[in-house]
Amino acid sequence: MTAIFAFGNLYAGRMMAPDSLSADFSLPDQGCANEYIWIYYTGNAPVNATYIWTFADGIPSGATGQGPHVVRWETVGMKTVSLTVQWEQQTAFSEKQIHIMPFPAMFHMTGGGSYPPGGEGVHVGLSGSETGVKYKLRRGAEYTGIYLLGTGQAIDFGLQTVPGSYNCLAMRLEGCDSIREMEGEAVVTIGGSLPGVQHICMVTFDTVAQKNQIIWNKIQGEHLSQFNIYKETYQNNVFEKIAEIPYSEPGIYTDMNSEPLVKSDKYKMTVSDSAGFESEKSPFHKTLHLNINPGIYGFNLIWNPYEGFEFKTYKIHRKTATNPWELIDSVASNVTSYTDFYTSSGLTTYYVEVLRLEHCHPYGKGFDYGSVISNYATSAPLGVEEDKISGIMIFPNPGHERVFISIPDRNQLPMTLEIYRPDGRKFFERTIQTRQCELDISGFSDGLYILKIKGRDSVFLRKFFKN
Repeated sequence: MTAIFAFGNLYAGRMMAPDSLSADFSLPDQGCANEYIWIYYTGNAPVNATYIWTFADGIPSGATGQGPHVVRWETVGMKTVSLTVQWEQQTAFSEKQIHIMPFPAMFHMTGGGSYPPGGEGVHVGLSGSETGVKYKLRRGAEYTGIYLLGTGQAIDFGLQTVPGSYNCLAMRLEGCDSIREMEGEAVVTIGGSLPGVQHICMVTFDTVAQKNQIIWNKIQGEHLSQFNIYKETYQNNVFEKIAEIPYSEPGIYTDMNSEPLVKSDKYKMTVSDSAGFESEKSPFHKTLHLNINPGIYGFNLIWNPYEGFEFKTYKIHRKTATNPWELIDSVASNVTSYTDFYTSSGLTTYYVEVLRLEHCHPYGKGFDYGSVISNYATSAPLGVEEDKISGIMIFPNPGHERVFISIPDRNQLPMTLEIYRPDGRKFFERTIQTRQCELDISGFSDGLYILKIKGRDSVFLRKFFKN
């Protein structure tokens, strides 16, 4: 693929040409298929020169000019990247090669089964392996501390005595950082009376219902009757059952009682058989919850990290009143905040995305879910905030000691007022009995708050700022 980027003169004055034009750029020596490769221009040409990039059969992200460019190759082998730079009467050319290596091959978990109390355990292994690849054995989502290097043949992790569902992750020793989860699970039980563990594949944000959505790949087994969804209560690590889904239904459930705009949630699940035996609970998945704080020059995005599977990158998306959704940046998975130096007179909406390399198939093969997204978080210019439908007004905004709430006749009283901190914790609640009410915020710490007013048939959600 070839990309040509030419720019007109950016200044009224004439820019001085470099003595010797350079087309140098940085490119790693190796990478994995379908991994995102960053390419940086390191030469001395001005930004308004003409840049002609070729990426062989790579798929670029759409960056322009000097970049940086993010390129993905779907095929393996040696790939040539070249750059021609033209500035006034000078032309410079440079090319480099990158070796795109195959993603770790897919193999199936083998072994598992039941053994009697006091027994030696059962073997757990993998149907095949590749040289140059490390295979890490996990029980549920936790690393067991056991790993093997690929031999080109089937491998055996040895006797396992701890009950649970075992799988493993494959990663190349050199060339790229991509991680691949092997297919299937080897279930180890004592006595063999319980079904195997049903794992959650992902928990994401349902953009239609505006609720949390739990998705799983259904395990296979005889006499399985239903799936059970558990959600963490207000007590840490205490889960209660919220739903039972027949085994015949697709592996997807929307939690209509969730509030993803307010806080993150943890979920676990189990599977039951027709005899009434229920498996142990799966490892939890925790939703990706996004908050926005207004900054001096733009918007500060803060999110709770997603927990449930391994990944490398968060992708940040933005939409404005005049522009559709666009990917604005990517950050490493150990980063949980981002400042967007962007201002707008209208609404600006964001979400954060995590890609899962091994897709989820709640309806079976052919209908994939490949990414987790956070809630949509919208930031509006601060001022008098008025909901166009309910007519409810909050002013002044920002406020210092008091804010006033005006409720028109179309809304039926009484209504419930709740205030949440930016991290989703509710710390204030009262009942509104009158159409004009005053709220004392003098004791509040400075910062952003979420105000929620609930009526019989409607919910009004708005942000206000205390300064």
